[in-house]
This record gives sequence, C-alpha cells and structure tokens, in this order.
Amino acid sequence: MTKSPAVMTISKAEQKRLTQPNSGAGDAKLNKPAQKQPPPLIKSATVITAMSEATGATLGEICSITSWQPHSARAFLSGLRKKGHNILKTSRDHATCYHIAPDQVGDQS
Repeated sequence: MTKSPAVMTISKAEQKRLTQPNSGAGDAKLNKPAQKQPPPLIKSATVITAMSEATGATLGEICSITSWQPHSARAFLSGLRKKGHNILKTSRDHATCYHIAPDQVGDQS
C-alpha cells in the first residue's frame, strides 16, 4: 500500500490573498509620482479675510463659511479681540456686521 499525499486546506480568504498581485498600501505610493498637495484652507484665515473686506461679515456668513455653530463663531471673535485685532460692529440689512479695522499708523495703544 502506498501512502496518499497529505492534503493541505487553505481558507478562501487565504487563497484570494495568495492569488492576487501584491497590492499593499505602501506599494501603491511607490508607483505614483509625487504630487504637490495644495495647503489646507485654514478657517481662521478665511474669516479674517472676509472681515477685512469693505462689507465685513455677519455672524451668519461666518458660520456658513466655516460650518461653525454661532457660539463658536462668537468665541473666535472674542479670541481675535484678545489677540489685539480691532473689531468694529456695524449694521447691514438688520444684521450685525463685523469688520477688522485697518491698523492706524502711529497708534501705539
């Protein structure tokens, strides 16, 4: 009598892994050329830019630009004041509009 060869059982997941070409995450990065990513948009810089324009920005506009809640937008405005920005409040279309006042030359206070 001859002995039959030992049969090895492999799970379907293991079979799939063994039959597919190497597609690891590290390999994919090596094959692609280096692409320059644009810098991420910073919400605070976006708000400051909007407030520096002639029309300024209302609380609703700040919230829509940044997707912040109103209390977070107000806290950001308070933080700007603490950092020394001169924030002016005006009214536009029955809403409070916030402006960053341009720095006055020679103002040391």
